Amino acid sequence: MNVSQEMNDTIIKQFFKMVLRKEFCDETINVLHVESNSNLTKGTNFLSDFFKVRISYTIPSKSDKKIPIQIADIVMKSEPISGIQLTMVRDQGLFICELTMLKDVLPKIEKLVQKQLGPKLWYGSPEFRILVMENLSERGFVMKDRQKGLPMEHCLLVIEQLAKLHAGSVALHEKEPKLIESFKNGGILSANCPASFMRMSEVSLLNVSKAIRDWRDQKYAHIANKLDRLVKTFRDRCTNIYKYDTNEFCVLNHGDCWINNIMFKENDNGKLSDVLMVDYQMSVYSSPAIDLHYFLSICPQIELKFENDDFLLNSYLKILTNTMILIGCATKAPTMEKLKAALHKRRICAVFAGVILNLRMMADAKDTEDFAVLLEKLQGETKMDVFKNPDTVILAQKMIPIMDQRGYFD
Repeated sequence: MNVSQEMNDTIIKQFFKMVLRKEFCDETINVLHVESNSNLTKGTNFLSDFFKVRISYTIPSKSDKKIPIQIADIVMKSEPISGIQLTMVRDQGLFICELTMLKDVLPKIEKLVQKQLGPKLWYGSPEFRILVMENLSERGFVMKDRQKGLPMEHCLLVIEQLAKLHAGSVALHEKEPKLIESFKNGGILSANCPASFMRMSEVSLLNVSKAIRDWRDQKYAHIANKLDRLVKTFRDRCTNIYKYDTNEFCVLNHGDCWINNIMFKENDNGKLSDVLMVDYQMSVYSSPAIDLHYFLSICPQIELKFENDDFLLNSYLKILTNTMILIGCATKAPTMEKLKAALHKRRICAVFAGVILNLRMMADAKDTEDFAVLLEKLQGETKMDVFKNPDTVILAQKMIPIMDQRGYFD
C-alpha cells in the first residue's frame, strides 16, 4: 500500500469511527476495517451513487478477555459525481430534500403515528452530500420484482403505509407548517425538471402511440390519436400536477412510490409482516393524488391493475381518517368524492406513471436504456422498444383502454 492509499484508508476509518460513535453513543469504538461495494443496477439508480458498506469494529472491554470483533452493515448514498445526473440533483434540490426528510421530518411523523416509515439515518452531511443509513436488508427487508408487480396483500400494506405517512404529515403541518411547506417545490416533474427528461416523456408517448396503432384494432387507433394530441400539451399539463388551492386537502407525498422504493419483510413462514419506503428525494407537499396515482399506475400485478382501485382507495381513506383522528389532527380528511376529484384533476400523473414510466420499468435489464446517455447525448429522443417484453404488451392492452375510459388521455 502506498502513502496515498494509507491516507485514504485512515480517513475512511476515521469517518466511520465518527459515524459509529455518534450512532451508538460510545466514544470508545475503534474501526478496524471498512469494506464497500457499489450496488448500482442499470436503470434503477440514476440520480444517486449507492454503496453497501460493512464495518468491522471493536469496543474495548474492561476485562482481560479477548475483545470480540463486531460488524455494522450500512448503506451510503451520495450525489452523482458529474454529468446530467448531478445537474438534476442540484437543480431540483434532491439531496437536501432527502436529508431533510430523513433527519427532520420522518422521525417526527414516525413518533406521531407510532410506525417506522423509512430507513434510519445514521449520518447526513449537506456539505459533503453523503447519507449513511441502516441497511434494511440486514433486518430481512427485500424488494419485489418490478416486472411482476405486487400482489394484493402487499398493495394493502403499502396503502396503509402511505395513509400513515400522509396523516402524520398533516399533524406535523399543523405544528410546523414551514417545515412541511418547504417541500412545495419538490416532485419528479418540478419546474426544474430538465427539458431532455420532458422530451423523453413526449417521445415515449409518441412511440406508444405508433406501436398500438400497428395493433390493427380500431379502439387502439382511436387512443393513438388521443396520445398524439396529448403530447402537444403534456409539458404544460405537467406544470399543474403539484398545484393546489388553499381549500384542497394536502399531504407530504413520498413522491416516487414505485416497487424499487418499497421494501417488504416476511417472517420465516413467508407471511408478510412489515413494509418500509426508501428514497425520499422526490418528496413533495401537494395532493395525496400524487402518491396514489403513482402507486396505482405502477405497482399492482397486471391482473390487479386498475381493477381494485376503489377497494384500495377506500382502504387508504379509512386508515387516513382513523389515523388523523387518533393523532388529534384538527384538519378533516377528504371525502371520497373530493379525493377522486383530486385524482381526476391530476390524471396526467397517471399517464406519466403508467404509460411513460411503468412500460419502461417492465423491460429486462439488458434492454434498458442508460438514462445518462438518453438525457445527455440523445436529449430525450428515446430509442427503447418498451414492447420487447411480451408481458408489457399484455399490460398495455389491459391498462391503456381502461385509462382511456377514465378520461386520462383527454
